[in-house]
Amino acid sequence: MFLSQTKLKIAKKLMLATLAMSAVACDKGGGSFSVLSDNSQFKQNVTFTPRKLDVLFVVDNSGSMASSQQNLANNFPAFIDKFIDKGYDFRIAVTTTDAFYGDQFVSNGCSLCNVEQTRFRSGTSPKVYVIDRADYDLSQASEESRLKNDFTLNVKVGAGGSGDERAFSSFKAALSSSLNVGFHRPDAFLAVVIVSDEEDFSQSEFTMNESYSNPNLHTVVSYKNYLDSFTGGAASQDYSVSAISISDKACRDQLAGGPDVGAQKIATRYNQLVDLTGGTKNSICNPFDQTLDNISSQIMTEQKPVYTLDKKPIIASIRVVVDGVVVPQDSTDGWSYDSADNTITINGLTYKPGANSSISINFDPDLT
Repeated sequence: MFLSQTKLKIAKKLMLATLAMSAVACDKGGGSFSVLSDNSQFKQNVTFTPRKLDVLFVVDNSGSMASSQQNLANNFPAFIDKFIDKGYDFRIAVTTTDAFYGDQFVSNGCSLCNVEQTRFRSGTSPKVYVIDRADYDLSQASEESRLKNDFTLNVKVGAGGSGDERAFSSFKAALSSSLNVGFHRPDAFLAVVIVSDEEDFSQSEFTMNESYSNPNLHTVVSYKNYLDSFTGGAASQDYSVSAISISDKACRDQLAGGPDVGAQKIATRYNQLVDLTGGTKNSICNPFDQTLDNISSQIMTEQKPVYTLDKKPIIASIRVVVDGVVVPQDSTDGWSYDSADNTITINGLTYKPGANSSISINFDPDLT
């Protein structure tokens, strides 16, 4: 006599439960426990392709910034080497904190203003306004050096710019400019990095006004909203803003030469936008090699590799291998599983694959 469908289901569950209890004997390493033989276990092979990355540096070009620009240029390798090693498809451009002159006030009788000020900066000859990985054969050491040298020349924007630093309205002007069309790719993550020893006071009026109570001062949230619209995405997932600035009173006093000397301000508004967009806050008084490494690591962490599984797994049997290395289950620095989306995410940087890395995900399908 044949068993009913109900009895068959009960029998199957009892069999799986019994097998699971003896799964320790079938440990395949890496914390996974398979109840099936190797040739019965489901295996999913995938190749990692990092998301494209567009980086815009907004550099203060006022009178006090020459040494900071040099530090940025000197330590750029600490920032870019990780992207090169992991095979990122990146673009990098530079604008200044007075680029807003070429956008907001060109038709307001401003004799200093012209649209050309919104164009990305280039110190190279011939000019390279956007450093695009595709334009360099990075398998050659000489080409990697050329890329880094191009950035060094571009980022030294000089110290003759306006003392009315408006980093927020300047990155908006540069990103929106008809002279820079095509820089940001719709499928790329946008990272804005502000480097300044002053605060942002983006506002509607041409006259300089460094008052937080200025009724014409643009809200910080308005620039998050702009980036939401510009990228068509969401903060942290599709873009971020990081800052290298005066993050506290100790740094301000160090730059000013003593307590409460000078007019420089703590970058309160920068910090607010960083918090709203998931970037990193960094002190301009700290070594730039550490700072740029921190920013590049944060950008890479935000872009986690996520893989959708073809079948529902028995979680205890999952085994993830990247380039022959077993990845532990860890929500901070390893793999994690989302049952709602049926996805595996590789978290952190230790096991993060590079371009074209081989990823193998083995697991027993959940037959219940």
